[in-house]
Amino acid sequence: MADELTIILVIVLVAMAIALAFSIGANDETLASLVGAGVLKFKVALILGGTAIGVGMIIFSSGFVPETVGKSLLGEGLESKYTNYMLLTVLISSIIWLVIGSFAGIPLSSTHSLIGSIVGVVIVYAIFQGGVDLNTAFNYEKLRDVVLSWFISPISGLIITYLLFKISAKVLLSRLKGLNQIEKSEKTFKWFLLIAVLFAEIWVGANSGEAVGILLGLRENNSISGGQFLIFAIFCGIFAFLGIYFAARFVIRNLASHMIDTRPSEGFIIQMSSAIILMIATLFSLPISHSHVIVFCIIGMSIAQKKEVDYKGLGKMGLYWVLTFPIAAILAGFIYFGLSLFGLK
Repeated sequence: MADELTIILVIVLVAMAIALAFSIGANDETLASLVGAGVLKFKVALILGGTAIGVGMIIFSSGFVPETVGKSLLGEGLESKYTNYMLLTVLISSIIWLVIGSFAGIPLSSTHSLIGSIVGVVIVYAIFQGGVDLNTAFNYEKLRDVVLSWFISPISGLIITYLLFKISAKVLLSRLKGLNQIEKSEKTFKWFLLIAVLFAEIWVGANSGEAVGILLGLRENNSISGGQFLIFAIFCGIFAFLGIYFAARFVIRNLASHMIDTRPSEGFIIQMSSAIILMIATLFSLPISHSHVIVFCIIGMSIAQKKEVDYKGLGKMGLYWVLTFPIAAILAGFIYFGLSLFGLK
């Protein structure tokens, strides 16, 4: 009976991880600027963008961000004790908090939620299960770097966008004379925008390590083999593609309708800035929020163009971003404590 329950739990975790990959694609809005600029037909844009995010997720599945989520955050005192019930709690906690945020209309980060949930579960395990010292339960250096990256990455996106716009305005845009030259330049930037968006999508997939990280955790505790991990990681990439193609189309179309007046050159700068931040974070194995970065890139563009910025709305959004980590940790802690009372630990 115990063996059957273990098999069922592994199947549930794999299914939830793949479903999470679908939701990552479903919540991605990167293609909005490309669709709004009318560079490609809508379905072609969805196919190319979905392929890019899937490829990024698969190529970087065996290390980098997934390894941080599934292994590297844990210290020497807990690496061998990370159970499937812990993984289940992390997923349940993250999903609950994200669903609450969605119904409340609050933009939340799945990355912050997942990392917070991991921290909450580990703390409860160390306190109530015994045999684990909190001083060795975490890789505190890695945890510090991850949390710092959540603050550094959005600010970096703002600064890079600001500088890129100022440089392009001085080097290129200021030299254009008349509407004909401006329109010709913007037509050229449409194709640069296509490259930038696809480049960004690859790194969105590479940095979205939540789903594959759960699978890597299962591989680390020998619940699945290395070959099975690879197969399931490919499924995650496929379902991320399906998430964009079947679900994200509604968000993309809606956002694109509000971005028709956005110049392709502006979209190119914003997308390249976010892609650079995502690439650097991924190569340093740091899971960050793409949504947070892109929001600050847009703010950087507004400041560079001396447009009004909604600082009140930004402050409210920032408060929710900060609260996500501790709330997810507390929620996960309570859930895991409840499971442990029934011997599911």
